[in-house]
Amino acid sequence: MQQLSFSYNWNNKFGCTAFTSLRLSGRFNKGDKVEIVLKRVVLGQAEIVGKSKLKMADMSDFIAYLDTGYDKVKCKDILETMYKNKNIDWDTQDIFFYLFKMYRREGVQEDK
Repeated sequence: MQQLSFSYNWNNKFGCTAFTSLRLSGRFNKGDKVEIVLKRVVLGQAEIVGKSKLKMADMSDFIAYLDTGYDKVKCKDILETMYKNKNIDWDTQDIFFYLFKMYRREGVQEDK
């Protein structure tokens, strides 16, 4: 199973059954199951239930607030800071917006 690592719990997303993530990589697909890791701690397993592709210019407040809890201007700043060591042309770079559904949390029995 592939791992998806997070360095921060933006918008307290990991307290929810479903959550989103903005990523530069499109390597995951709908139906894939991934192990969710926050700061090297396994939180559980999730299934990708949705995936869309956009450009930074197409980022909306709707997407930004869902994912980070901030508006699109601040969200763009966050992404640019996170990837500051990569040579990215933000005008052409694809960004993938994933929707995940947790189906197993470490140490917690989930209702089906």
